[in-house]
Amino acid sequence: MTRTLLRSWLGCGRSVRGKPRCVDCERDYQRAKRARRPDLYADAAERRRRAHVVTEWRIMMGDFCPGWLGQPAHASADLTADHVKEVAAGGKPGGRLVVRCRSCNAARSAHLARRAMAQLGGFPIARGAPSTPRPPKFQRVAAGAADDDRDPGPVAA
Repeated sequence: MTRTLLRSWLGCGRSVRGKPRCVDCERDYQRAKRARRPDLYADAAERRRRAHVVTEWRIMMGDFCPGWLGQPAHASADLTADHVKEVAAGGKPGGRLVVRCRSCNAARSAHLARRAMAQLGGFPIARGAPSTPRPPKFQRVAAGAADDDRDPGPVAA
């Protein structure tokens, strides 16, 4: 078994073996990192909060999804909690949560993504349109119908 060499850490000058920082410098580094982006380190607490909201929903309403945008209320055992206003859209990380089934939450996310793309100039919003654009349909030209010998290729309808 090989051992790594002792080297001095540039921050405080202590000798360390196989790690970039000494114990105290690593603790200070992680504390500063959490202070810069506290939202990245609150994930476990947010999961517990969401699980609690879903549990309370099940106690009051049972395994029942209220539906979303054209989808009527329906029974579902796969319930999830999601923010009423997305954090990415300016909502508060500790804001209100709504309980829906996983498929209704996915449909809502796809709808919000389409709306965001339309605002950025991506593709227009079409109610009831599929989440991915489809290729255009072309008319086929008969082999002997062209005036010359060249195939004109597909013609847009």
